[in-house]
Amino acid sequence: MTECTVHQAAEAFIGHLRESGKKERTLYTYRKDLDVVEAFFGADRQLAEIRLPQVGKFYKSDLLLKLPDGKERAERTVAKTVRVFRMMMVWARESGRIEELPLPKSTPMGHSRVKETSDEQPNG
Repeated sequence: MTECTVHQAAEAFIGHLRESGKKERTLYTYRKDLDVVEAFFGADRQLAEIRLPQVGKFYKSDLLLKLPDGKERAERTVAKTVRVFRMMMVWARESGRIEELPLPKSTPMGHSRVKETSDEQPNG
């Protein structure tokens, strides 16, 4: 496992997305989502120190749910920020930055499981 702060993980994740061909506008909006993540958890916090209860608090936090002026963020905006956070955490686990995903079971995973395919065709 590589030691990595929340900020370092966010920067590396954005770099990974850039290399995989994401558009600059997408990278910009994802970076804004990760700014919210950094503001809540702290940019200098070790990514591996984030635990499930803290993620639960993040999902309920005013930082995520409200705009700076106190108005509610749009549900789609909140869902996207949660999705980008989840994507970064899954990537962090897959790239060896964390060992376990500290995500509540209620976190939408956003992708379907890969179904095994068979070469055999049903007889009809």
